[in-house]
Amino acid sequence: MVSAVDALLVLGIVAGGALVWVGYRVYRLSERLGRRSFVAFSVILGTGCVVAGVGGLVPSVLPLDTEESTWAQLPFLFWSLSTFPWFVFAVQYTGSRTKIRPRTLALAGLPYVVIVVDLGLSVLGFEIGYLSLVGTFVFLYVLSLAGGGVYLFMQKSSSYGHVPAGQGISLGLVPVATLAIWNLLGILDTTTLGIAGAYAAGAVVAAVGVGAARVRYGLFDSTPSIGTLGERALTRETDDLMFVVDDSDRVISINETAVEMLSTTREAVIGTPLKDWVDYGSEQLQASETVAVQTTEGTRQYDPQVSPVTDYHGNEIGGTLSLRDVTERDLREQRLAVLNRVLRHNLRNEVDVLKSHAEMLDDDEVAPILESADAIGALGQQARRIDQYVAGSTDDTTVDLEEAILSVLDTVGADDATVDVSVDIPSTATLVTNRPAVVGALESVLDNAISYADSTVSVTVDSRPGGVRLRVSDDGPGIPDWELESLDAGTESPLQHTTGLGLWQLKWAVRALNGDLSFDTTDGTTVEISVPDRSSERPTA
Repeated sequence: MVSAVDALLVLGIVAGGALVWVGYRVYRLSERLGRRSFVAFSVILGTGCVVAGVGGLVPSVLPLDTEESTWAQLPFLFWSLSTFPWFVFAVQYTGSRTKIRPRTLALAGLPYVVIVVDLGLSVLGFEIGYLSLVGTFVFLYVLSLAGGGVYLFMQKSSSYGHVPAGQGISLGLVPVATLAIWNLLGILDTTTLGIAGAYAAGAVVAAVGVGAARVRYGLFDSTPSIGTLGERALTRETDDLMFVVDDSDRVISINETAVEMLSTTREAVIGTPLKDWVDYGSEQLQASETVAVQTTEGTRQYDPQVSPVTDYHGNEIGGTLSLRDVTERDLREQRLAVLNRVLRHNLRNEVDVLKSHAEMLDDDEVAPILESADAIGALGQQARRIDQYVAGSTDDTTVDLEEAILSVLDTVGADDATVDVSVDIPSTATLVTNRPAVVGALESVLDNAISYADSTVSVTVDSRPGGVRLRVSDDGPGIPDWELESLDAGTESPLQHTTGLGLWQLKWAVRALNGDLSFDTTDGTTVEISVPDRSSERPTA
C-alpha cells in the first residue's frame, strides 16, 4: 500500500517533470530574448524536484525518517542553483539588458561554487565552519538575485499594458513561494510527512506558476522587452538632442544623438551643468522659441521643449529636455519670406514701368503689352492673398456665405460674363471660419468656372451637420488631368505643372479652412468644398 509520504514524493516528481517539460517546450521555440536562461532555470529547478523525490523513495540512499537526514538540503541546492539563470532570464526577457558578456556571467556565477561545495559537503555529512559562514553571505547574494528578478518582472509587466499582469505574478511566485514553502513548512513540521508535504507543495507551486505563465499568460508570446527596447530606440534613433536634468540643472541622462552632436562622451556630461553644453539653462530654453547650439555640424537652430518631472508628492525634481533641429525649416521660411517680399515689391514696380513705357507706343502694339502687364500684376496680388491665409495667423470670424459669394462674383466680373450664373443658397448660411481663406477659395473656383464655362455656372450651398458643402459646376471643357495630378502630387515638375496659381490657391485655402476638396471632370467641371463650422471649437465661458 502506498503511504502518504510516498504519494507526496511522487507528486513532487510529477511536478518536477512538468517543469522540465515546459523548459523543453520553450527550448523548441525559435531564438528569443531570455529563452536559453529560462530553459536552464526551469530544467534545474525541475531536475532538483525529480532528484529529491526519487532519493526520498529510496530510503537506503537518502532516508527521510532520521534526524540526521540531509534529504531536505537537496531542493535548496537546486533552488539556489536555479536563481542564477532565473536572474539572467529576468534581465534579458524584460529587455533590461539584451547582451551579457561571458566574462560578466562567469564573475556573477562565482559565488555559486561556494553553494555547491557547501551544500554538497553537507549532503555527504561533512561540515566546514568557515565555509558555512561564507555560504551565509553567498546565500544572501542568491536571495538578492531571486528578489531582483521578481522585481523586474513585476515592474515591467505593470509598466506595459500589452503584457498580462498574470504573467509577471505567476513567474514571480515561482522562486519566492517555492523557497517560502520549503523553508517554513519544514520548520513548522519536522516529521517525515511534514517534510515531504513541504517538498511536494513547493514543487507543485513552481510547476503551476511556470505552466500558467507559459500556457495561460503567453510567456514568450507577449514580452515586456519590446516596451523597454522600444523606448530606447525612440531616444536613440531620434534626431532630437534629449537630456534629463535634476532640479539644479545638472545633466542626469543624455541620448546618443546629443553625445554625437556635441562631440563628447556620456561620462563627461553626466553630473555637469546643462549650460556647459548648450549655453542655456532649462528656464532659458523654456522661454525661447529657438536657440543656437554649437555642434559637430556647425551652429544649428533648435526648437526646445521642456517638460517638468515631479515625484509622487508633486515636488518638481527635474525635467526632460528635447531640442529639435529646425535649422533647415528656419532657413526655408526665411528664403520664402524674402522671396515673397522682394517679388511682390519688385514685380509691382517693374509692371508700373512696363505700362508707362507701353502707353507711349501705338495703340495696336500697346494692348497685348498692357494685358500681359496686368496679368503679371494680378499674379503678384494673388500671391499676396495666398500668403495672408497660408503664412499668417487669422482669427476666425462669422462669415455670411451669401454675402461672400455675391461679393466674389462681382469681383471676378460675373455680371459682364457671357455665361449664365445661378446661385442657390439657404436663407441663413453662416459659419465661423477663416474669412480670407473662404474668399480665396471662392475667388479661385468662381473665376475658373466663369472663365472656362461654355454657357452655365451653378453655385449651390447646402448646410451639413458641423458645416456646409459648396458646389460649383460649369459646362466647360474640364480641368486637364495633368493639372489635377500636379495638385495631388503636391509639387510641380517641368513635365507636370499647373498653368497658374489658381488651383494652388484653392487647395491651400481649403486646407487653411480644415476642409475637404474634390473634383469631378466627367461632364464639365464640378468642384465640391466641405467647410467645417469652427464655432464648436470655441471655448465656452
